[in-house]
Amino acid sequence: MKFGVGLPTEITSLSSAVDYACVAEELGFDSVVTADHVSMKYEALTVLTAVAVKTSRIRIGTLVLDGNRRDPAVLAQATATLDRISKGRLILGVGKGVFNEASYGFNLEKPVARMLDILKALKELWRGGEVSYSCEFFSYDKLRIRSNPLQKPHPPIWLAAFRRRMRRIAAEFGDGFVTQNMPPKLFKDYLEEAGENALRVGRDPGKLEAVYGMMPVAVASDRVTARKMVEPSARAFLLRHARRLSEELGYEKPWSTISEVPEEVIDECFVFGTSEECADKVEEYVKAGATYIIFQSVLPQGVGSLKSLAGEIFRR
Repeated sequence: MKFGVGLPTEITSLSSAVDYACVAEELGFDSVVTADHVSMKYEALTVLTAVAVKTSRIRIGTLVLDGNRRDPAVLAQATATLDRISKGRLILGVGKGVFNEASYGFNLEKPVARMLDILKALKELWRGGEVSYSCEFFSYDKLRIRSNPLQKPHPPIWLAAFRRRMRRIAAEFGDGFVTQNMPPKLFKDYLEEAGENALRVGRDPGKLEAVYGMMPVAVASDRVTARKMVEPSARAFLLRHARRLSEELGYEKPWSTISEVPEEVIDECFVFGTSEECADKVEEYVKAGATYIIFQSVLPQGVGSLKSLAGEIFRR
């Protein structure tokens, strides 16, 4: 079982991000990750480069990188460079994008199809040599980049997957399957589906990392206080995913406002409470099949909460 942690969502300075990652490494976490949005103060691959220089063991990763915002050749060079700087510690988590469309500079009509072609081109470019690749979205003729990743055949690719099509692509193409903020039973159902999809194309489901992301996790001296911390972002997430989750959780219709989000859904989908209560909930996801838990955001932000959570998680 492996555990990762996300850098604080509100990074006040680059040095504070690096310091947080160093504490995570000292505490025994297996990875430190960051999201990838233009609204964030620091660009994902750049801040991870700074983390890589100051750490030695902990893996670094994106959870997740916007798969459509960068040209494949530029992305291949940047990630290969980062993998070498980190001495082979990069995990590339990728999604189809959801918040950054205005920054693309082009009309994104087929985000999943484009993301998949980018990943296919990325694997070819990472291998080295001349690459000729043509698809609906871009074309390369005898392109060569000199930056190749240290990990062979390439850094692990984790795919964020909520909808059925993305879940199928993750199982058929990715090295890891990433989802977040759902009850353990639903997560188990997703993993069983992923295993069936992997078998269908001749892949070993046991080699697919089952990654469950928790954002946010709130740790406090009592459950009521922790709930108050997690509730605003929990309600916002559940409203964005109302159509999918309401159906999957057996509700007759999607909730349409923040206030309509059922209290029990927050309890089912999010991890909060004392460190002991948080660890108990984590164990439910491990029993459901998770092989890698990522605490994408730990509240209240700061190393104190991180240490409290780690102390209970690693004690068990």
